[in-house]
Amino acid sequence: LDPHSPPAWQGAAAQVLEPGEELAVGQAVRQQYTAVREQTHPGAFSA
Repeated sequence: LDPHSPPAWQGAAAQVLEPGEELAVGQAVRQQYTAVREQTHPGAFSA
């Protein structure tokens, strides 16, 4: 591995969301993003 030839991303599996599921999925993604951000840069984004 080197910066000029990164590994290929795996394709996303197709997923059909039922009405109302988009909100829960969005909340889960935001929570995961926040957790990773805080782990990577602790306290940097606190208001």
